[in-house]
Amino acid sequence: MRLKGALAIFVKTPEFSQVKTRLAAGIGQEGALLFYKQALEATAAFSRQVKTELVDLDVVWAVAEEQALKSDRWKEFGSVFQGEGGLGQRLHTVYTELLSRYDYVAFIGADSPHISSNEILKALLLTKKWRSEKFVIGETFDGGFYFFGGGLHLPKSVWTNVEYSSERTSQQLELELKKFGEIEKVEKNFDIDTIEDLQSLSQCKTGLLPEQTRLIEWARAIK
Repeated sequence: MRLKGALAIFVKTPEFSQVKTRLAAGIGQEGALLFYKQALEATAAFSRQVKTELVDLDVVWAVAEEQALKSDRWKEFGSVFQGEGGLGQRLHTVYTELLSRYDYVAFIGADSPHISSNEILKALLLTKKWRSEKFVIGETFDGGFYFFGGGLHLPKSVWTNVEYSSERTSQQLELELKKFGEIEKVEKNFDIDTIEDLQSLSQCKTGLLPEQTRLIEWARAIK
């Protein structure tokens, strides 16, 4: 039996919403916008690469603004609306909608554009393997998560009982998930919310995809 999976990339549309406000406090709104646009390109590039290696995977943009769903920015993979409400409500909306059409579903954002396609592929393959027993989590060093994958249906409370943008976010999510299945973790990484995170990006290895290398080199030029 061929199993179909979905990789949803949670995004905002720069033409409709302010992006990376915490990063903008350090490098200005113009710099933060430039970062985000490049991060979208890098995230699309490694997602495209993963899709070539996992042929039964669909990539989809999970877009924050309903009026932006038909934007040319999202035409490559197609888009779904995150829905209304807080982040927990929106995660639930997208997970539930996609799981009605796919055997397993994974989430990433555009905040970790330096992650290699091999790392994401590994996490997706684990999600596919353990879809009916376990959830896959990629934690960030600040207490959040950059990857989630699962195939088990979940009540909304699993998502809404979590405090997001907190050093306890991943821990709280894992506690909720453990009520329904075991947890499989992949390698920790970081996401980019502040100028300090941008400095971490500048220290990343190159030798990734061209879009990722360009972003890392751009980060190195930021003073």
